[in-house]
Amino acid sequence: MILVETLRTKNMLKNRRLARAISDAGFGDFLRMLEYKCKWYGRTLVKVDTFFPSSKLCCICHQKNAELQLPDRWRCPHCKTEHQRDENAIVNIFVEGLRILAEGRSVAACGGPVRPKREPRRAPVKQETSLETSSHAA
Repeated sequence: MILVETLRTKNMLKNRRLARAISDAGFGDFLRMLEYKCKWYGRTLVKVDTFFPSSKLCCICHQKNAELQLPDRWRCPHCKTEHQRDENAIVNIFVEGLRILAEGRSVAACGGPVRPKREPRRAPVKQETSLETSSHAA
């Protein structure tokens, strides 16, 4: 099982310092390839919604900190737990992914044939008339 958070790269490209690195990374292409590979190998891919507050939600008491900006660490006002922003988001994405999987809203990748069955290529057949054959000889 693979859990991913879908991202709005268009909004992320507004950051001038990171815009080139973000656009070079190709998150959309990566997600498409990941989905294709999960289907190919019979794995389950769970996509967590873009608007899920993964870094603003306390993974201990599940209180949302709406005023959170972009510091590396923050302290939950309810349970006083100090969080590293990325580590907290990982735990929340994992829990939300399991909830989505339990509801049955994940991308179904149940193995089976992925490649389309192709007909064998046939050589093109062009029938020449006797007039065409005689005109080439002249």
